[in-house]
Amino acid sequence: MRELIDTYAAQDLMLSRTREFLLENLGDYLVADDEGFAGCCALATLTRDLAEIRSLAVRPETSGRGVGKALVDACVARARQLGLRRVFALTLVPEFFERCGFTLISLGRLPEKSAAECPVCPKRFACDEQAMLMHLDGTTPEPLRPGEPWGYTRIFLGQEPAR
Repeated sequence: MRELIDTYAAQDLMLSRTREFLLENLGDYLVADDEGFAGCCALATLTRDLAEIRSLAVRPETSGRGVGKALVDACVARARQLGLRRVFALTLVPEFFERCGFTLISLGRLPEKSAAECPVCPKRFACDEQAMLMHLDGTTPEPLRPGEPWGYTRIFLGQEPAR
């Protein structure tokens, strides 16, 4: 898992995860098997009603086979089993999560994430990830409004992400 995650992290497509982090949070992770390890992701519970899909990574040779969607669907199913009401992801590929039923929103609407974890994130000065939210009761979250800032750097630092 770590090797795959770090391959994408080296391309600045996701956050790296230390061995210690993975071991500490191993119970959050789901693994896809497609004639061998095909990918992984985690469902991290932030509050009694909110969880985040993290570290979604699919081996390049299995891309396009539905592995990523299956992992997201499994996270959503797990969130329902836990009785959560909302699931979100921060992503550079919002179109993928839209196809999975998520809605693009402003990170400012997720203070559980933006206030607790974003200020200590190594990418906080260059955050270009977009927040995608799903309500598990079947309602659709209010989508991002025109002109509404969407990422941590824009919302809380009032600037464009550093490149």
